[in-house]
Amino acid sequence: MSDASLTAIVEFQIRPENVTMDGWLDIWDKRARDAWEGEPETSAYAAAVNLEDERNVLVFERYTHGQGSIRKHQQREAHAELTRTMGERNVTKRRMLSALFEDVPDYGWWSRPDADGQGGAAGAIVTVLGMHFADDATRAAFIEVSGGHAEYCWREEPETLIYTGGLATADADREIDLKTGDLVFVMVTTDMAATEKHANDPNHLALGARFAERGIAMDQVFLRSYRATGNGYFWR
Repeated sequence: MSDASLTAIVEFQIRPENVTMDGWLDIWDKRARDAWEGEPETSAYAAAVNLEDERNVLVFERYTHGQGSIRKHQQREAHAELTRTMGERNVTKRRMLSALFEDVPDYGWWSRPDADGQGGAAGAIVTVLGMHFADDATRAAFIEVSGGHAEYCWREEPETLIYTGGLATADADREIDLKTGDLVFVMVTTDMAATEKHANDPNHLALGARFAERGIAMDQVFLRSYRATGNGYFWR
């Protein structure tokens, strides 16, 4: 198993008859504080609410040393306590989706050193896009072109806090048809205005033509957007 950094996204649906979203987050926040204070290999652990269904909450996680770091995270007493508390109070209805993906080296960025990752960037917009390519060469070409665009975004879009992605390490087990090797792209911006500014930038709009010139085609597997709650952290 690779020791490379891994990102995990897990979306849960709460039981509104038993708990409010704020109540669910209060329970989860204790676990996030423990991760911040006691898990140096858990480099991100933040919560964000689905913009289309406010019953759904995404937990965004990053682990510095892959599965080894995940095991350490799951072995914490605070993790067992979270599981017990959630179960006893019956506050989570179901897991809606989950995906695990390994970093693409030298592709965009996972943090901005001039911004504060602690506090979960309250109000930030988290966009997660899954893409399938016909073959590895097409995927590599997409990463090359979009990686070049990321360099522009780094310079010109300080409101874009995260802009990168990774390759799925396994097939998704529910709701989304993500397959091993698919690209999962993550963008986090300070707010919706920044997301719209990015989408409408002429350089971004020109990407379609650049992909066409290279014969790059992809299938969109899923696209979801969330608003960060301010619980947890997106980077250290």
